[in-house]
Amino acid sequence: MDKGAAGSAGRKRVQVTISFRRFFLLLLPLAKATLRPMKSNITEETCNGISGYRLFSGGYSAFICAHMGANCIQLTKDDVPLLRTPSSREEFAAQPNLYGIPLLFPPNRIKEGRYMFEGREYRFPINEPERGHHIHGFLSSTPFKPKARWYYETEAHISFVYEAAADDPYLQFGHTFKVESAFSLSEDGLGHALTITNTSEIEMPVGVGFHTTFNADFLGTGKEEEYVLCLDAGQEILIDRPTFIPTGEYVQSNELLETLRQGTYRPYTQALSNHFTTKREPVHELWYRLQPSRTSIHYSAKSPLDY
Repeated sequence: MDKGAAGSAGRKRVQVTISFRRFFLLLLPLAKATLRPMKSNITEETCNGISGYRLFSGGYSAFICAHMGANCIQLTKDDVPLLRTPSSREEFAAQPNLYGIPLLFPPNRIKEGRYMFEGREYRFPINEPERGHHIHGFLSSTPFKPKARWYYETEAHISFVYEAAADDPYLQFGHTFKVESAFSLSEDGLGHALTITNTSEIEMPVGVGFHTTFNADFLGTGKEEEYVLCLDAGQEILIDRPTFIPTGEYVQSNELLETLRQGTYRPYTQALSNHFTTKREPVHELWYRLQPSRTSIHYSAKSPLDY
């Protein structure tokens, strides 16, 4: 399920910030009583043959791969795996958008790989040839450089940066810009803030999304049918199923919207590839929970576009 935002960034409106603040895992009272949070730390290590940085804090552990989009590909709480993690370097390289929290720039599909903005045509390579579109960009497989890292007893923080330069552009985008991706870890969970800075001389269109991949049976029960999804869905954005391009139509209410709002949608009953607006401002929320125990992953995001 994509979460995206779009807008423009100019020289005087320098920063566009999209923040995905926290993940929560609400453990059972017995587990909370018997497990003590680890002290904060940051190490350089490998995860399933993938090099990167591991943050520890508040009982959480997060592993981030800098050379593949600064993607957090593993997040655990007291050894409970919350994200889908690749089993090998080769598996990750083959499908970088299917693991962790991949960064999409631009997100979703661009019809025929082109669009107009302020009288200029932007073109992107066709990487979905079966439908004739461009999809998701390539930042999820682009190397980022470490920028800063620090930790103290109750929190760990690390940031990464990517810069598109005139002599080393991003695709055929035609702008110089900088992307900073910062992660913080504490007993409250994982925080993620993304800052995009336009360093070119003209207005720059911005579209950003994350292809967050939760570990479906994160408690390892083997009872997938007992998990439910709750989303503060506003309207459904209708898409043309053969092309997966939005039709421009919206639906205020239907059975799918109601089950998502009520928290009774069971992901294992059918595939879900839909787009929605959200209802709550300024924070948007999602819960993925094991119904009998009410143990949940809580995912929240700030208003998706801030200047």
